[in-house]
Amino acid sequence: MNTGLSGRRALITAASKGLGFASARALAAEGCVVALSSSNDARIQDAAKMLRANGSQVFAKVADLRRPDDCASLVDWAVEQLGGLDVLVNNTRGPVLGRVEDLDDTAWLDAFNLVLMSAVRLSRAATPALQRDGGGVIVNLTSIAANQPVDNLVLSNTLRPGVVALGKTLAKELAPLIRVNSILTGRFATDRILEENQYHAKELNLHESEVAARSVQNIPLGRYGRPDELANAVVFLAGDASSFITGATLAVDGGEHLGLF
Repeated sequence: MNTGLSGRRALITAASKGLGFASARALAAEGCVVALSSSNDARIQDAAKMLRANGSQVFAKVADLRRPDDCASLVDWAVEQLGGLDVLVNNTRGPVLGRVEDLDDTAWLDAFNLVLMSAVRLSRAATPALQRDGGGVIVNLTSIAANQPVDNLVLSNTLRPGVVALGKTLAKELAPLIRVNSILTGRFATDRILEENQYHAKELNLHESEVAARSVQNIPLGRYGRPDELANAVVFLAGDASSFITGATLAVDGGEHLGLF
């Protein structure tokens, strides 16, 4: 399948590891020139070095997506380095785990800026550049928590649906030049799932392996996803094969949440 992505310019946030890095690697493999960000400078530079070793043209910058100025300056920097922008992949690390009674206002405001407002600010800042060269694509990486609340993830349960709603709103507001879609990520073999399993193991007084086994039992495909499998969905939505898809929400979760809508 010809994705049409060769030579296109992509900004991927929270891309030093996990699903963000896998997405950046997949887009680079399709011939994109990529700009990466992370809140950890050492990790994002290492990630860029790994991609450059494969012959890709890669730029890297540290940015704290919770900060409005960092979001704006990140987009400006990416447009300058890349000479424009065709693809924006909005991605963040997961917010802290916990229940309503566990989390104070500081935790809520931090998560609000990290999960929802980063997508708002980055999309808003990127819109002029995405429109300038005849159109572009925004792909939001969010979570199955937007569709089905997950125990002890109240911050994700509350804020991830807002990212999906933002995507659907922008899909109409920015059409026809910019397509906007969201991916609901399920359980993938990343540091985040290890963090969740450790948290649940402590709450349930179980060994982490038992928590992992129980969570896998809820996935019809019988395993955690691989980051590259999520990245394939990003490539599909960013490329020409999805040229008549906008405002969509795609669950990549091994069939764990089979809601009708």
